[in-house]
Amino acid sequence: MSYEVVTFLSMNGRAAEAIEFYTQHLQAKVIFKVTYEEMKRMEPTLVVKEGTEQWVSHSILEVGAHKLMLAEETMLPQSSYQVGNHISLCIQSADRQEIELMYHSLLQDPRTAVIRPLGEIVFSEAYGIVQDPFGILIQLMYDKRLAK
Repeated sequence: MSYEVVTFLSMNGRAAEAIEFYTQHLQAKVIFKVTYEEMKRMEPTLVVKEGTEQWVSHSILEVGAHKLMLAEETMLPQSSYQVGNHISLCIQSADRQEIELMYHSLLQDPRTAVIRPLGEIVFSEAYGIVQDPFGILIQLMYDKRLAK
């Protein structure tokens, strides 16, 4: 298998602060970071609330041998932020078929809820979110940049 599982933290407006904290205290390295303002340049239809332009839309930190992803929003937009709904798993692979097979396999269980159907988005040709029977949010993402 060629995929990786990364912990994804939603930070409710504090992602930049968290990134600074983790780089200072855990020697984390920022390997990717994009703000809402930068995302709007890539996707002009994106609606950005005033005052959140510099919030982190997505970031990836390297912490030791692992990765940690941080952003502002929770994966359940209809739910307000609270500790507990701010953590999800992001499964990403450079093999699109692997992501599609995993997504469809998860949907075979009737207890799996689709939060965002697998499809194209500005940063991936195949991205989706499901909630497993245990309440865990799982992001599935094809990312050709992971090809080695």
